[in-house]
Amino acid sequence: MTLRRFNNTLSVVVIVLGLYISLSPFLPQIAYWLKDKSPEHSAPYAGALADSVGSTSDSQKPQDNRIVIPSIQVNEPVLEGGGIWVIHDGGTWRRPQTGNPKDGGNTVIVGHRFYGNNISTFYHLDKVLPGQRLALYWEGTEYLYEVTESKVVEPTQIDIEAPTNEDRLTIYTCTPIWTAKQRLVIIAKPIPREGDNS
Repeated sequence: MTLRRFNNTLSVVVIVLGLYISLSPFLPQIAYWLKDKSPEHSAPYAGALADSVGSTSDSQKPQDNRIVIPSIQVNEPVLEGGGIWVIHDGGTWRRPQTGNPKDGGNTVIVGHRFYGNNISTFYHLDKVLPGQRLALYWEGTEYLYEVTESKVVEPTQIDIEAPTNEDRLTIYTCTPIWTAKQRLVIIAKPIPREGDNS
């Protein structure tokens, strides 16, 4: 009797574990379907981005460096460091030696598409379309961008990280999902803030 109970319990554990392993690659998609897609959740900080998507949020801008992409509900810190390992627990990474919103040039932000522990910052980056807006919050200031291009490139095309004379934001991740075969690249141009002469 005890052996039968043990076998039944073990069978249930194996079935549950098998279901989890089978479903885990799809958890980011399921989470996306279940997310609150209201403007206030998609653009949670008061400012130009919130205004552009109809958010009535009055929350103060974050003081940490952060990227917010309303169309895919991304609101993640932008971390600094010598290698991509700085985002092993999630978040995004600004490539060293690239620009930043304050000083200009080509600001390059990288994130995982799908990674262990269900870290999937840019799982839905393929849903970001030209004309959509996003923001970088950098040193307490909001920088608003409009997406101009979405493309897939080979990993050897490192020119996407090259310095540029004009200010721009380059975001990329691996593609197809669950591989590092190519890179999915989003390019966005800054939208001047009120009072800017640029």
